[in-house]
Amino acid sequence: MKPTTILAALTSLLLGGAPAAAAHPENWRAVADKLLRTPAETWAFNWGEGVQMIGMMKIHERTGDQRYADYVEQWAGFHLTKDVKELLNLPPTNRWGPGYCGHWSPATAILYLHLTRKKAEHLRPAEQIADFVRSGAERAPDGGLGHWLGNHQLWVDTLYMACPLLSRLGMLVGRKDYVEDAANQIVVQARRLQDPKTGLFYHMWDWDQNTMSPDFWGRGNGWVLMSLADTMEALGRKQPLYKALKRIAEKQARGIKALQDGDGMWHTVLDDAGSYQESSATCMFVYGLLKLARLGVLPKAYVPIAGQGWTAVNNLYVKDGEVTGASAGTSPKGGDHYRSRSRGTQTWGTGAYLMAGSEIDRLQ
Repeated sequence: MKPTTILAALTSLLLGGAPAAAAHPENWRAVADKLLRTPAETWAFNWGEGVQMIGMMKIHERTGDQRYADYVEQWAGFHLTKDVKELLNLPPTNRWGPGYCGHWSPATAILYLHLTRKKAEHLRPAEQIADFVRSGAERAPDGGLGHWLGNHQLWVDTLYMACPLLSRLGMLVGRKDYVEDAANQIVVQARRLQDPKTGLFYHMWDWDQNTMSPDFWGRGNGWVLMSLADTMEALGRKQPLYKALKRIAEKQARGIKALQDGDGMWHTVLDDAGSYQESSATCMFVYGLLKLARLGVLPKAYVPIAGQGWTAVNNLYVKDGEVTGASAGTSPKGGDHYRSRSRGTQTWGTGAYLMAGSEIDRLQ
């Protein structure tokens, strides 16, 4: 058998029996290329845009196409003319709440940009925002991060805003305390928000009221799984929290697997098949499951499950360079709220799709 035939057969097996063409590389490039036609300064310095630019850096990493990194650099350059305090919405600029965690994830994209371009003007703001997360952000008594200053709630969203930044920067500059803090955030949230029966995560826990939001939000579980994947990449197997994170990931992955639709998608309320299918959650699961399997945290049996999700998103929600089917921004108000959010093309959905594609590309 020729090497190319072996490769195609292997890809087919890993993607759950679908033909190798089901990997949809043409869609992956088309989505990134369409973004290039929108001026980079159009995009805000916020959580969704941060995820989108992380996705652009992931496709740059896999393809070597400098246009994608150029685009992220243009976006970063536009916003880094501002002081970091302004970017973090610290007083007196506090439209979203001072210290809002949605303004941390853009620093992860800028850090990834530094890794390829090696420019101090990109490392510096990433370090400054990480320093705020470590020493200036709202913290619960057990160290869990609040969503903004004065907010006394753990939201699963906060994990992805903080953990990839802290863990990757910690790897880069030799700060074990950064990596350990990222790992501890997941442990703290799992203690409060992971359902012991299903392994799935609720959206929010209030540490003043000791109350928790109801229902299992799809994208929220995606934030957790991606945070696990990126943090465990930086966490050595001998480090104290590695086994704890592995157990959390295994429990959550089992719960996610059990609720996948027959066509490969997941729903916005994970255990409600009557709620709509949601593309950003599905892409996040594809990325997280594939990366955790690649790292040896999860068994390889999760690879075809992720492959089915990737194929479904491409077949149903990707056309003409756009990813649709992503729900609007969501608050921790429970199932009726999640079901009522509109769907469309969202920055976080596009970013999650590009990230998922980067892990699919590694299979080939």
